Amino acid sequence: MLLAKNLSAKELSDCFCQREEFQRAHIGIYVLDLNTQKPIYQRNAEQFFIPASLMKIPISTVAVALLGEDYQFTTSLEYEGYIDHEKTLEGNLWIRGGGDPTVSLTSLLQWETDLKPLITKINGTLFVDTSCFETALASRSWNFADLGNYYGAGASGLTLNQNTYYVTFQPGKKENDPTAVIKIDPPIPDLIFYNEVTTGPAGSGDRVCVFGSEYCPIQFYQGTIPIDQNNFTIKAAIPDPALLCGLILSKQLKPTKGIKLIREKNTSIPQQTVITYYKSASLKELLQPMNQFSINLYAEHLLKAIGQGNSKQGTEAVESFLKDLHIPSQVHDGAGLSRTNLFTPKGMVTLLSHIKSSNAYLSIHTSLPDPSQSGTFRFFPKIPHAHLRTKTGSMGNIYNLAGYLTLGSKQ
Repeated sequence: MLLAKNLSAKELSDCFCQREEFQRAHIGIYVLDLNTQKPIYQRNAEQFFIPASLMKIPISTVAVALLGEDYQFTTSLEYEGYIDHEKTLEGNLWIRGGGDPTVSLTSLLQWETDLKPLITKINGTLFVDTSCFETALASRSWNFADLGNYYGAGASGLTLNQNTYYVTFQPGKKENDPTAVIKIDPPIPDLIFYNEVTTGPAGSGDRVCVFGSEYCPIQFYQGTIPIDQNNFTIKAAIPDPALLCGLILSKQLKPTKGIKLIREKNTSIPQQTVITYYKSASLKELLQPMNQFSINLYAEHLLKAIGQGNSKQGTEAVESFLKDLHIPSQVHDGAGLSRTNLFTPKGMVTLLSHIKSSNAYLSIHTSLPDPSQSGTFRFFPKIPHAHLRTKTGSMGNIYNLAGYLTLGSKQ
């Protein structure tokens, strides 16, 4: 802070950028005074950079603009046929996915509770309809090494537990010893895993990578876990969340003709009788956890919702929105996990300036992490006499910050 008082913004930034550890780095900065609309400092401001999770800012903006702050995802339970006096459904039960990213195991318990007074057995098929979204779950531009991990879980028309399951390992007695998988929660029927995880040094943390892909039951666990923890749990991506959802629900209802998944839109499906609807929190409420904790899955669901179920249509809508603001970009996903996304520092600030003057400002501004509070920015110290709200965006060899800095009267 003493250095900041004695140097201009340009001198301070130049001093920072010239440090030895940044000599080979590509650094871009753009600082704008929102009151005067005049730039305070810029460096490579119109060069393209990979935004990583900063992509959640344009996704938030376009989602609010096109879907509205009160938008909710809707899942429904429906049936065809009739229910007899013994609560047996002579026909088929339908779970109609609506793209809700917040469906959980607790949600399934509620569904079971709501069904119990009406249906206890199905003399027919349990249909799981995910056709509101395209069949592909993850972005085609994501790295294969990301797909099996929780942060690389794709968006399904019927998502469950953020499409995440937990794997608990037990380390060996000494470093480099093999580990044992002692628990998978929730259990994934037909999952085939190959555990190549070994025991790492004390305090080494989670160095496990899960290799797998959507709809494939085969996964590989590689890397290390620390020797100084008796049990160590990591998160992985559920290969087929809609199927798992159907399997869990079918344990109570025991459909005589099994489970069938509907992944593509089919106009020939007859109209069903709706038992009940389940709605997610509103969009403005979903933005809070998405941006505070940088939840990739939420962003991918919003992208597909923007594109009426299709991620490519979603990215085209986002690029069109940005083009109208004269912001150059390349958009290939919603979460920012794609390394083919491109944004300029000036473009990001132009977007933040647009947000400041829009009706979406309060929803988006309050969703950005606050230093020393919860979220991805909780370890950053508070700045005296100032208020900072900023989104982080990081992946291997990339680190970004974008947001709002409000200075107090003593600055």
